[in-house]
Amino acid sequence: MKKNIHPKVYNEATVTCVCGNQFTTISTQPSLAVEVCSNCHPLFTGQQKFVDTEGRIDKFNKKIKQMEGKVQEHKAKVESKAKKQQSATNQKAPSLRELMKQVKEETPEKTQE
Repeated sequence: MKKNIHPKVYNEATVTCVCGNQFTTISTQPSLAVEVCSNCHPLFTGQQKFVDTEGRIDKFNKKIKQMEGKVQEHKAKVESKAKKQQSATNQKAPSLRELMKQVKEETPEKTQE
């Protein structure tokens, strides 16, 4: 059997919660840091609490604000593009018949000899 393969067990490992609660337990690490314990967990306290350890809620709100700005910019682009298209359609392109008429008027007729 291999020697020294089992981790060291700490019979009095200290667990510290974000709320300030501390208790001891058995673990392979001498101390543990947790975000939620039985002292502050909503199941035991009956109160709702948002745990945001990595700033996820703030990050999400920041993304929402950025997207609102981008949506407004996009709407402005679409409106300006629609105005350009509308003004272009108001300036009707000449038809083929009109173009041929212009060409005939511009070129002098050749007389046959």
